[in-house]
Amino acid sequence: MIFIPKRVKGVLKLLCAFTILLALAQFLIYGFYWHYLPGYLLILFMVITAIFSKDNISKTKKRFLQFILVLTLLASIFPWSVFLPVPELIKPQGDYKVGTRIFRWVDDSRAEQITADLHDKRNVVVQAWYPTDENVKGSHSGYLDGMGSLPEKIGILPRWIFDHYNQINTYGIMNAPISKVQNQWPVLIFLTGNGASRAFYTSLVAGLASHGYVVLAIDHPYEAMITQLADGKVVTTIEDHTNDGPDLSKFMKGRLDTRIADVQFVLNQIGNPKNATDNFLVSLDPNRILITGHSLGGATAAAAMAFDSRIKAAANIDGTLYGDLPKPNGVHPFLLIESKKEGNGRFQRYENGNQQFFKQFGGGYRYQIPEADHYSFTDAPFLLAYPARFFAGRFLKFGHIPTKTQNATVAILNAFFYGALNNNFNNLDSVAARYQNVIRKPVD
Repeated sequence: MIFIPKRVKGVLKLLCAFTILLALAQFLIYGFYWHYLPGYLLILFMVITAIFSKDNISKTKKRFLQFILVLTLLASIFPWSVFLPVPELIKPQGDYKVGTRIFRWVDDSRAEQITADLHDKRNVVVQAWYPTDENVKGSHSGYLDGMGSLPEKIGILPRWIFDHYNQINTYGIMNAPISKVQNQWPVLIFLTGNGASRAFYTSLVAGLASHGYVVLAIDHPYEAMITQLADGKVVTTIEDHTNDGPDLSKFMKGRLDTRIADVQFVLNQIGNPKNATDNFLVSLDPNRILITGHSLGGATAAAAMAFDSRIKAAANIDGTLYGDLPKPNGVHPFLLIESKKEGNGRFQRYENGNQQFFKQFGGGYRYQIPEADHYSFTDAPFLLAYPARFFAGRFLKFGHIPTKTQNATVAILNAFFYGALNNNFNNLDSVAARYQNVIRKPVD
């Protein structure tokens, strides 16, 4: 054995053994990943040092080998501590197996206002998640749009992090036939958070679809982190605002308005006689349309219901409203699911906006998950390795208890929308009460 101080000798031996076992297990089960190359090198290094450990070598060479060992060990531990090459998502818990397909529509009635070329028409990308038959076979859908044509960065993350995301099990069978258990299925529009892609809500939307909804998850091009348009072009976010003040509020109001127009365009595809030849779209019930979303998507969902009577019920997940609502036109089922909020200026904007929603819709339901934070409702925590996930959730308020949060959220949303479609919310509180980290809050 090479020379190392006694006080760290035992720790290094344990870490080396554990890391080598991880590297061997990973290689044997999943095959080669370059992310884990330091772990493979550690195995080789330990074999070499074992061969030469009995030779008489100088103290300087021993210390050099010790230094290389520590560096290799640290490099080996890093991939298992931060990012997972192939993250594991939450398996849907509902009664139905899930199918999925993607629509890349173009709204010829609207010019794209974000790009410099006003000849561009507005693209709206929709991924449908829906019940399919239990015996259906096929490959799962890809996780991200544009795999193989990704830019150097996606948001703030480098491209290499996503190299193997096509191997993520999304639990959605690509282009599977929609189940015939019902002639027409209730439709649930899902809207993403500001700047987020639909991919980062896969666990949530697949879970909802497994309970008997056709979930239409919308990507808003040039706002989402990554989107592939109808012509195959891969586009990223374009921002044009300052970080705070009236410019931000104006910008966000414009973004919310664009999102509402995208929602209304998608609604126009449901029940459109021109789409009568598409058996899938015919299976969507235009009289049972619901909507939800996270963050800006949640606020947009509620605002869309205020503007469009085709939407029967709305749920806002942790979203802040920008702008005003139209004159109230009667009671509508409305739900707010939220993480714990701090009493600061941002909270006040959030609270004021949601009080507008409660007033607009004649009340509603409000549940808080105190241990959760804003990112616990997304897939983002699952992209991290367990040590990084624990640290980020516990100390950085980034994705704490994501599995518990999303299981509770799917269950509450399912109970709420079932109640909205059947005009019976008697089970909503009892469903929420199954989760110890959920509390019912009064609606002021």
